Amino acid sequence: MKIEQLHHSFESWVYPISKIVNRIASGVLFFMMLLTIADVFLRKVFSQSILGTVEVTEFMMLILLFFAVTQTEILDGHVKVDLIMSRFGERTQAMTDMITQFVCFLLFGLFTWSTLVYAEKMRASGEVSQDLWLPVYPFIYVVALGCALLAFSLLIKSFMAYMRMGKS
Repeated sequence: MKIEQLHHSFESWVYPISKIVNRIASGVLFFMMLLTIADVFLRKVFSQSILGTVEVTEFMMLILLFFAVTQTEILDGHVKVDLIMSRFGERTQAMTDMITQFVCFLLFGLFTWSTLVYAEKMRASGEVSQDLWLPVYPFIYVVALGCALLAFSLLIKSFMAYMRMGKS
């Protein structure tokens, strides 16, 4: 299988899933905002707080972060410092991109695997949150899914850099 075919086959399923989970992250952010507003309002006006707001917000932050990071990578939204790399030629830049993105793919693949192992340990032990007694392992699986999607998007970008390197 050629690199172009592999690139397109990964891209055909990673990008749509990334858009879906990014929309989920947007919805979670909206509900996190509503929960925080309601909690602050109730605390200030009625001196009552919503039980477990901090816990739920922490779990929502996991969903928000790990479901949005892949789409941010696809859109090149992460911060880059091109002070040195802009001085090199297109081929050198593409080769550096290919190597760094492939190494990051390997790292996030390792993160995915170790997070899945950890989630399974949490599921087997029955670990729950402190106030609401929510099971913790589903949120760890969310982290693993986010890491896996990011790993595949980095692999796609590594393929793209390889193709850029071949053209220059």
